Amino acid sequence: MQTCPMNTAITRTEREIVLLREYRTRLIADVVTGKLDVREAARNLPDDVEETDVTPEADAGEIEELELDAAEVA
Repeated sequence: MQTCPMNTAITRTEREIVLLREYRTRLIADVVTGKLDVREAARNLPDDVEETDVTPEADAGEIEELELDAAEVA
């Protein structure tokens, strides 16, 4: 049985999203607990950085959009 290239791409992308979320969670935990010092990096950030919504609700909406897009393609 041969797998569809689109399904393979979707599966890999979903796995990458999961891994990125795990990394983000670990990174935040390390900063909050002091295991990672980000003060120097924070000082070097540009002043005109645009804020983005990183709430779980925003992530859920992005995933829902991806799922809808994938369903349209299938």
